[in-house]
Amino acid sequence: MVSTCAELVHALPNRWRYRLRSATPIQWDQLEQQLGAALPPGQWRWRLNRHCSTLLLEANTSAPHQQQQGWQSLVAALARSGATPPQPDVVQVRVQVVREWPSHLRHWFLAPANLASFLAASGLLGLAAFLLLAGIVGLILPLAPGFPLLLLAFVLVETAFKLRRPFTAAPAL
Repeated sequence: MVSTCAELVHALPNRWRYRLRSATPIQWDQLEQQLGAALPPGQWRWRLNRHCSTLLLEANTSAPHQQQQGWQSLVAALARSGATPPQPDVVQVRVQVVREWPSHLRHWFLAPANLASFLAASGLLGLAAFLLLAGIVGLILPLAPGFPLLLLAFVLVETAFKLRRPFTAAPAL
């Protein structure tokens, strides 16, 4: 498919820059003649850069079908000048095999730790609830330590979340 020989590099509303790639050498003189015949000079301006293998297309009018017409003319001119698509790039992918314990063995080993984490987090959350109430009362009463109690309650809630995170987090892919 010859359309893969032209890669859109940059586009503005009426201006497109394509990078031209071909498995066979592009016949630039023939491509220039084909583009001159396919693109009417009053509607289009174009410039070939042989050193960078790029083509700049610029439409003089702002009709919405201009880009499609320019693209079709470019593909047809590339086909007539003998351009062939390059071979696709091969991407090397490293695969790492992760061997996990069987799920029933893992469940039996992690169950006690999960239970201990749950009980500790529940105790911390209960203590944080008590400190929250005491802190609110402390803010109302004069000479009572309300603000430090609220900060301590916040720290206890964060600690409870950190205790539970290894058992409740989604598994990493």
